[in-house]
Amino acid sequence: MHEWPLLIFTICMQAAIGGIVMLSIFYSKMKKNGIDPFKVMKLPLLVITVLSFIGLGASFVHLGTPTHAFNAILGFSHSWMSREIVVTGTFIAFVCATTGLALLQKKVNPALLIITAIVGIIDVYCMAAIYSNTLVNGWNHANTFLSFYGTTFTLGAILAVSLSIISLQNSKLSKDLLKTAFLVVFAGIAVQLIGLATYSSLEGEIRQISGQAAAVSLGAYEGTVAIRWIIELIGITVLAYLALAPSKKVYYSFVYLALLAIIIGEGMSRYVFYVLGS
Repeated sequence: MHEWPLLIFTICMQAAIGGIVMLSIFYSKMKKNGIDPFKVMKLPLLVITVLSFIGLGASFVHLGTPTHAFNAILGFSHSWMSREIVVTGTFIAFVCATTGLALLQKKVNPALLIITAIVGIIDVYCMAAIYSNTLVNGWNHANTFLSFYGTTFTLGAILAVSLSIISLQNSKLSKDLLKTAFLVVFAGIAVQLIGLATYSSLEGEIRQISGQAAAVSLGAYEGTVAIRWIIELIGITVLAYLALAPSKKVYYSFVYLALLAIIIGEGMSRYVFYVLGS
């Protein structure tokens, strides 16, 4: 599999986008509980900014040189790749503005946070549209959109909550944020399972560019898919325990275990996705 830069790009950007979406949800909860959002969101915003630039760097590796990205922008009116480059750049610019302004003013601008989240959601659509409009008909399927959005909300939720609750120190809000994150992660996984179910029903008919049936190509990765779901199930189970257990204490080591498991699971899922185009 030779698409490692794209794997890193999509995973990092979707985690960053999902993280921003979750922070916009968390913001109102913090205000209602009389907690300063800046103190809680400073670390998540910085990490999301770093992830965005890692994703940007991976995209440059894929394109070869930054000048290729500039040339690709010229096709905005007819190319999904051009649209993705523009919207991704816009999202990163808004992330930098949101984080920079927060650091300067010592407070988070909620309107800017929401706008950034909206741009990010549009960016995920552009990412998925690139693959759904290729000759690889294993990608030309609704599963691509469901997979990308599912990963966005799954990774974003666990990333945002794991970085946010550090400064809350086992407060009541910590459990509230964990419950919200669990519901979003659960929804993200459900969306991916729906996409997988619809894809599986047509898998025998889907063929790669080489003419080989997608089912044959993916057959060699059945073990990888099974391990992915086992690891991700562990992560979700741990998160469910943290969110729903009656104890008010939050075990941070469990939070990071859930984060690690879900990152690995989503990374393995994206690896298998790119196998279809190899």
